[in-house]
Amino acid sequence: MVKRIGSKAWRVHVTNDGEIVVLGIRTETGKEYEVLFSVIDSTPILTDLLGDMVRTHKDKPPRTFSRDAGPNHSKSVPVQPLSTKIHRDGEGSVLALDFGGTVLKVRIDPAQLQQSLSELTT
Repeated sequence: MVKRIGSKAWRVHVTNDGEIVVLGIRTETGKEYEVLFSVIDSTPILTDLLGDMVRTHKDKPPRTFSRDAGPNHSKSVPVQPLSTKIHRDGEGSVLALDFGGTVLKVRIDPAQLQQSLSELTT
C-alpha cells in the first residue's frame, strides 16, 4: 500500500506471518527510509508516539479538519481491531484494542464514553 501527499509518500507492508511491519518513507529531497517494526516492539513505539502527540496538543484547541481532509477524507476508513476489551488498572478504565500482535491501550473516562455514545443515538 502506498500513500502520497504532495511530494511525500509512505509505504506500509506487513508479512503474511505477521512478524514484520515495514514503513517506508520518501522525503521531499527524494531520499527513502525504511523503518522495520517487529510485533514485539511496535506497541511501545505506537504508544510513545501517541502519548507525545497528546502531551503536545493537550493545551491547544481541538483540531478541526476541512470537509475532505484528515478523518473527513473520502479514503479515510476506520480500522477494525481483532478484539476489544475494557479493563481496570490502578488509575481507571483502559480500552485495549488488539490488532494482531499490536495492542493499543487507551485510557478512557466511562462517563464521557457513554455520553458520546448516547449522542449518536439521539
